[in-house]
Amino acid sequence: MNNNSKQVLTKGLVSIVVPVYNGEQFLRENIESIINQTYEQIEIIYVCDGCTDHTVEILCEYAKKDFRITVKVETENKGAAISRNIGMNMATGDWIIFFDADDLFDSHMIEEMLEMAVNKQADMAVCYLDYFDDEPHKDILIDDTMRKWHCNTYPVIETADEQYHILQIVDTVPCTKLIHKSLYTKEEVYFQNLPNANDIYYSIVAAINANRIVYIEKAFFYYRSNKGRNTLSTDRNLRKNCVLEAYNKIFEYIQHRKNNRSLLRSFYNKVINGLYVYSNYEVYNSLFDSFRNVYIKIWGMDRHDIMSQLSYINKIYFKNVIDNIKEIDKPKLHMQAKVEFIRMLSQGDCSIWGTGTLGSSLLNEISNTDIKIQHIFDSSQAKWGKEIQGYIIENPISTQAENIVVTTPKYFYEIKDQICDRAKNIYNLEQQIWMIPFEDEVVI
Repeated sequence: MNNNSKQVLTKGLVSIVVPVYNGEQFLRENIESIINQTYEQIEIIYVCDGCTDHTVEILCEYAKKDFRITVKVETENKGAAISRNIGMNMATGDWIIFFDADDLFDSHMIEEMLEMAVNKQADMAVCYLDYFDDEPHKDILIDDTMRKWHCNTYPVIETADEQYHILQIVDTVPCTKLIHKSLYTKEEVYFQNLPNANDIYYSIVAAINANRIVYIEKAFFYYRSNKGRNTLSTDRNLRKNCVLEAYNKIFEYIQHRKNNRSLLRSFYNKVINGLYVYSNYEVYNSLFDSFRNVYIKIWGMDRHDIMSQLSYINKIYFKNVIDNIKEIDKPKLHMQAKVEFIRMLSQGDCSIWGTGTLGSSLLNEISNTDIKIQHIFDSSQAKWGKEIQGYIIENPISTQAENIVVTTPKYFYEIKDQICDRAKNIYNLEQQIWMIPFEDEVVI
């Protein structure tokens, strides 16, 4: 493992902590999905957060039948964060994971995650989740494209080598993360006392502290959609007041770490992309204003060199933020990011492969700029010799090129095999607009 650690990770006891507030509606399903885990060496800690329904009675009923269940009853409602911290302080396991009381979990979840963690000697194992209303789906297709783009050793992540995009690799959902006690007993790893978004700090700081993270490419965690959810005693409408506050706590933590430049780079891209994602929510305007008017300065993002630290998609969006442009035309923004990557590459020798819908749209945008393209290629022989946007589509078999940009991500690897050694560099355009530049890369 990293940091010259000599610790050998073994299986042992797994602590499962579940905060619950008035959860009687889904509680029995939840308990059954936990007690029927195929890995039986578990302790189950339910923290009742000032419940006023029959939650406590139901839990005590199960606790009488299963010695692994501990019920901690809090008379006052203090919120999910404090409940999770109480459960974490009670935990005695070698590993810990936090579940929610209205969700369901695959019976093999703990067994397979623990097996993978020990086999890979990873102090954090992460699975995927799926959303459901009534019945969980089976055989979910996992979309791990972004993680593969950001980490070429995925599903194993050596965190010391991935600091500059660690926040892009690991999400903020604690229910998908099994972590070793060497992480959860650290003083700085806890749930932030906020009415919502309180799990962001925990998940990110635990990941930063990890030596090695391994992903299990299965959806073991079934997240119940908003219908009927109330078991964490949080008002989700207050989220506008907490998301940026949560990230501010992460910023403060990163600021106190040595050699934190790479982490800050990852952080800046995370918060910008996070705001971009929130553009579909009602809280967006409030978040936008708070980010633009308060946190950009607090986080030092008003410095002149911030653009050199951002992915192309984030460069375009951040400029809009600075210009106070709230409206987002996502297809247009994506196209602008692609054009800016081509602009950077065209400072040398840049060729484009693909004249289908995506390639044609890109060439149309480029035709309105001063960008110069050396060659236009396409896999279809029927297109060779034809003209598009003032360029002649060439036969790629007989032409050498310095840099080739492939416009169709679906066929990138197939095209890459066709190109072989006839180009020095081959780029997946869709991937490139999301990638965070290294320190020594040429940037705009």
